[in-house]
Amino acid sequence: MRSIEAKSFEHLGRLESLSERNMREHLRLYAGYVRKFNELLKKREALQHSPDNYAGADCESLKVDLTYALGAIKNHELYFEILGGMQRGKGAGPEGPLLKAIEADFRSFPQYVADLKQSALLGRGWAWTAYDRDQGGLFNYSGAQNGIPVWNTQPILAIDLYGHAYFYDFGANKASYVDAVVSALDWMKIGQRYEVAMESAGK
Repeated sequence: MRSIEAKSFEHLGRLESLSERNMREHLRLYAGYVRKFNELLKKREALQHSPDNYAGADCESLKVDLTYALGAIKNHELYFEILGGMQRGKGAGPEGPLLKAIEADFRSFPQYVADLKQSALLGRGWAWTAYDRDQGGLFNYSGAQNGIPVWNTQPILAIDLYGHAYFYDFGANKASYVDAVVSALDWMKIGQRYEVAMESAGK
């Protein structure tokens, strides 16, 4: 494994439905996960040079923490990447192959949005839309920080459901936060991620 450099998401300061303060604090948290991962990676490398110490409680805790930090980085980067759609015009939704896939798997875009919001409201960590390579279609998942709980899927959308994601703007009103995120989704970027997922699956 290699060290990670925090990415810059300058567009997040211009969202209409999520405040600049909220996103600034969220980006600070993400940068903290990057720093933590790099610190843990150095500790792991040190343990690898000492085989006698590469087993036991300290090593086990290190691996758990390393996995958690990496999951947090990947989830946040996906979440930040697919925000910003309102800048392209209100009401913009998916088009092309992504829209066809949504209609095939959820009957309609509104029904997909309803299912996504339900997954988010029931989730305690993250909600994702992912392409399932085995099933050959899209599905909405909810799960914990370490990643989507189903193997052989590729996420194209992520919603952070931890309190830090919405406290500054919405307090405990998680439903309003989910509505705000959905309204801010950049469907062009999500569509691009879907096409990459299809290509990786050989479709």
